Amino acid sequence: MRRPALTLCLALAALGCDDGGASTPAPSPTADAGIASSTFDPAQRYAAMCASCHGEAGEGGLGTRLVDSPRSVAELAQIIGERMPQGNPDACRGDCPPSLARYIKTNFTSAALACATVPASVRRLRLLTRREYRATVRDLLAIPAPTAGSVGPAGADPACVRRRFAYATTATFHTVNVAGSFNGWSPTAWPMTWVPSAHEWQLDHDVPDGTYGYKFVLDGTQWVTDPRATTSMPDGFGGQNSTFTQRCAPADAGAPSTPSGADPVELATAALPVESRPAGYAFDNDADTALVTSVHVNEFLRAGSALVTAAAPRLRALAGCDATGTDASACANALVRGFGTRVFRRPLTASEMQRYGALVTGARDVDQGLARAVRTMLLSPAFLYRSELGVAQPDGTWRLTPYEVATALSYTYWGTTPDAALLTSASNGTLDTSAGIEREARRLLADPRARDQLGVFALQWLGVETVATTPRNAMLFPDFTDAVRASMLEEARRFVTSVVFDGSHHFADLFTATTTWADATLATYYGLPAVTGTGFQQVTLPAARQGGVLSLGAVLTRYAHSDQGSPILRGSFVRQSLLCQQFPPPPPNAGGVPDVDPNATTRERFRQHTANPACATCHRYIDGVGFGFERFDAVAHLRDMENGHAIDATGTIYDLERFGAGTQYDFTTLPQLAGTLAQSDAARGCFVRQYYRFARGFRETAEQRCAVLDVTRRFHAAGDDVRELMVAVTLAPDFVLRRTAP
Repeated sequence: MRRPALTLCLALAALGCDDGGASTPAPSPTADAGIASSTFDPAQRYAAMCASCHGEAGEGGLGTRLVDSPRSVAELAQIIGERMPQGNPDACRGDCPPSLARYIKTNFTSAALACATVPASVRRLRLLTRREYRATVRDLLAIPAPTAGSVGPAGADPACVRRRFAYATTATFHTVNVAGSFNGWSPTAWPMTWVPSAHEWQLDHDVPDGTYGYKFVLDGTQWVTDPRATTSMPDGFGGQNSTFTQRCAPADAGAPSTPSGADPVELATAALPVESRPAGYAFDNDADTALVTSVHVNEFLRAGSALVTAAAPRLRALAGCDATGTDASACANALVRGFGTRVFRRPLTASEMQRYGALVTGARDVDQGLARAVRTMLLSPAFLYRSELGVAQPDGTWRLTPYEVATALSYTYWGTTPDAALLTSASNGTLDTSAGIEREARRLLADPRARDQLGVFALQWLGVETVATTPRNAMLFPDFTDAVRASMLEEARRFVTSVVFDGSHHFADLFTATTTWADATLATYYGLPAVTGTGFQQVTLPAARQGGVLSLGAVLTRYAHSDQGSPILRGSFVRQSLLCQQFPPPPPNAGGVPDVDPNATTRERFRQHTANPACATCHRYIDGVGFGFERFDAVAHLRDMENGHAIDATGTIYDLERFGAGTQYDFTTLPQLAGTLAQSDAARGCFVRQYYRFARGFRETAEQRCAVLDVTRRFHAAGDDVRELMVAVTLAPDFVLRRTAP
C-alpha cells in the first residue's frame, strides 16, 4: 500500500537526496503514506476489457446486458475464460475470469444501476504531471512564464526531433504500429511501413524533448517491447515498456550559463518523462499510471538543482528571511513555517521542521543552507505527490483534510499550488463545509488562471495538443504552415474558454456558436474577412463552418491522415470523445487507409468498411457520422468538389444516445450534425464525464458512474451552464470522501 512514496524515498536516498551529507531521508506525505496507484482490481479489469461492449455498468450496448444476469458465477466465469474479451481471450486468464464473474454478479444489479447513493472514490497519491510541476515551481520560486516571442532552448537542433523506430522480424504481420506515451498509447495512430531491403518495419516521426515509454503493436493485438531498446520501465501490468530519452536542448540546460531569454523552467524540465494516457482517457493526469521510475528520480534531481540555481537571488525573500541577515536559526524558522507550508501544501510536522531547519543551520552560510533546504524540499514526496488520503471517519470512509481539499481545489481550477488565501481557508476551518468549498471554488473560477486551466482541458478533451507540432505533406498542402498550425491551436483554446467565461456559458454553444477566434494568419487561411492589427479577434463564420468544436481547424486536421481526410478518425472522435461511446479494438485484419483511387472520393474509398460484414458492427456507427465532415479536407480547407465529383456530406447517426437504442438521425451538413449533438443527452453527459475525469485524475469505473450522474444532475439543474458544472465537481460527495482501494 506504500509503493509510490516508498519507491521515490528509496530511490532518492540511494542517490544522496540528503544534500551534502545531511541525514535527511525524504519524508512520506503523511504518516499513513501512499496508496498503491497501480492496483488492478476487477473494476479496472472490467472497464479495460468489457465495458466497450457491455456498458460501464453492464447495461448493455454492442454486447449483451449483464445487469441482473440469470447466469451463475461459474457459468459467467466459463464464458469469460473461453471467449472474452472478444478477439483476445488470452488477455483474461488465471483468476481473471472468476474475479470478473463475481464482480458482475455483485455489482451489476438494478439497485446499483439506480444510483441511490454516491460512493466515495479511492484514496490516492497523485504524482504531479509535468504541466503541474512546471506551474507549481513557477509559483513557488517566482519564475515568470515566458512571453510570446521569447527565446526557446538554446542550442536545440530542430533536426533532432525526428526519431526512427524499427522492428526487425521474420514473422508475417499485416500491421505494426508504435504505441507509447508520445501518442496516448494508441495502437493505430503511428503505423509503420515494411521495408523489404532492411527486412524490418520502420517509422520516422517527430518526437519532442522528453523521456518516453513505448511498445510495438503487432496486428493490433500483440504488444511487444523493442528488442533494440537499451532501457525499460515497468508498464504497470507486470511487464515492461521500452524507453528512450529525446533531448534537443543542451545537456547542461538550467546551468548558470543559460542564455538570456531562455526559460529556466522549460529547460530544467524538458526531459521529465511524458505521462501515459490509457486507452479512452484523454488527459495527462491519470493517477493510476503515474509511477515513479529511476528516470523520474534522475530528472527530479536535475530539475530541482537547476531551478534552485535559477532562483538563487530570490531565495532569501521567498523564504521570508531576507531581513534576518546572517542569523541562520531565524532564517531556518521562517523557511519551515512559511515557505515550507507552501511547498508541502500543508504545515510541516515537528520532525520535518527540525530536518529542513538543520539543513540551513548546518551549512557554511545562510545562502548555501537555503539552497540545500529548498532543493531537498523539491525532491520530497510531500511536494511531488498530491495527497488525497484523508483521515478515518466512523463510517469507514476517509475524509480529505482541509489542506488536501485546498490542494484539490487549486489543481482542479488553476493547475498549480494553493495561494495564501486558500491555505488560510484550510487553516481556519472554512473548507470543512460544502458552503466553504463552494465559496472558494467560485473565487478560484473568477481568477484568470481558471481560464488557462480550462484551456488545458479543452485541448486535451479534443485531443489536439500536438497539432502545432505535426506538419503535413508540404507538396500537397504548401499553405499549411507552422504559423497556421499554431493559430489553429490557439483558436481551439480561445473558442472553448470564450464560450464558458465570456458568452452564454451554455454547453450547447460549444456546438452551435456562429463565431470563432482568428488572427490575420488564420483569417487568411480560412478565407474570412481580413483581421486587422495583431492578435486574435472574434470573427463571424460562414454558415458551412458554424459547427462549433466540430469545425475547429485543429480538430479537422488532427482527425485526418497526412494526405487525405478520414471519415473513420472523425467519426470515431465524435463517438468516443464527444459521446463517450467506446468500441472494442479492431480485428487484426482490419487494414488501414484504403488505396487511393484518383477517380474516387474519400467517401467512396471508405465505404468499404460499412460494406464489409466483419467491420459493419462498429463502422455503421462511425462512418455515417464521419461522412458529415467531407466538406473539409485533411487541413481544414472548405471544398465543394473532390477529384471532379461533388462532395456528399450527408450522414446518419445510429443510436445517438446509446448503442442498441434503435434510433436513427439523418443530416445533410456538419452544422446540422453539431446542432444534434448540442441537444443530445449523451453528448451533455459525456462532457460532464470528461470534465469529471480531468478534475479527478482517473477514468471512472462503474462505482464512480453514480458520482458522474450526480454531477450531471447538478449541471442540468443549473441550465447546462458549464461554469456551474465546474463548481459541481467539487460539491459532489466523492470530492472529499475516500475509501480504501480493494
